[in-house]
Amino acid sequence: MKSKKILLANTLLLLALLIFILVPSIVNSLFSLGGDIKGDLSLLISGGTTVITFGGIALLYCIITKREFSKVMVIKKISLKQVFLIMLVSFGTYIFAVGVNSVSMKLFPVAIKDGMEISRLLSSSTTLLGLIVVVLVPAFFEEVFFRGVLLDAYEGINIKIKYFILILIFATFHGNVMQIIYVMFLGFVLLKVREYTGSLVGSMTLHALNNGISFTLSKVAMSISTPGIKDGLIDPKQIEATAEAMNSSFLVVILRSSIFFIIGGYILYINLRKLRDYKESKVDIRLSEEDVELIGKGYTSIYSEIKAKDKNMDKKKYIPLVIYFVSITVLVILRY
Repeated sequence: MKSKKILLANTLLLLALLIFILVPSIVNSLFSLGGDIKGDLSLLISGGTTVITFGGIALLYCIITKREFSKVMVIKKISLKQVFLIMLVSFGTYIFAVGVNSVSMKLFPVAIKDGMEISRLLSSSTTLLGLIVVVLVPAFFEEVFFRGVLLDAYEGINIKIKYFILILIFATFHGNVMQIIYVMFLGFVLLKVREYTGSLVGSMTLHALNNGISFTLSKVAMSISTPGIKDGLIDPKQIEATAEAMNSSFLVVILRSSIFFIIGGYILYINLRKLRDYKESKVDIRLSEEDVELIGKGYTSIYSEIKAKDKNMDKKKYIPLVIYFVSITVLVILRY
């Protein structure tokens, strides 16, 4: 059963990637838009695709595995104290991310263009739509898929391997160099918050706060000045100027980023530990209904049979995952 769930989730991941690749082309063809899709329309397509794809796939996963949505996703309320701690974690995450982005731009100058393309998209869209599509939609639907469906499917395998795979999937799905590096770090924090709160509401809250901080600061910065963007287009001269500004030595970049790493890392470490300690102090040792049902059916007696079936699918279950990573690699290479 475990291998079947992993195979199913990996196949659905491949389906999600295919939908995200095809939707812009289909919309372009249907409405004869021509050229790049920009502004509010781009956000609407992105948000709609996220809702339909991740929401639909989550429901499909539940239907195929014959389980209730609430049991697969584990969406249950969290305490006010946990919300407060998640707010502090979000603050630390953002500070740490500033250092991560500084290093990534130094290592991969092409990431500068990624950042300016994101700025262009935000600057050419309305604030309300941006809040919905950039902050709220990903916070719910990405969590439902990446920390809901995939986390459920990979339940039972070695936690380090599971975290590595899920973080890599989450990061690469974003499809550009700047976000891939940063999102690997964010993906780890989201998994820990999901683990320490025992609910998707925890990671949803962090995801929304993180996106909200980035969106708000980006909008404020662009309302003051929009360097590199003229009439919604990226100014090549400004990209060159920004790249030149990043030409300081790697040692200087590391020393500068270290300040953000230390401050952000300290805030993260302290408050993630408090989240973990809070959960451990509230552990309920009573058996759940599912535990009682498993014991009643003699779970231990059929374990060896399930394990034997799983072995037969050990290789097959990762085939869609390999195809996914190969596809993402090709797409990123073609992008740059």
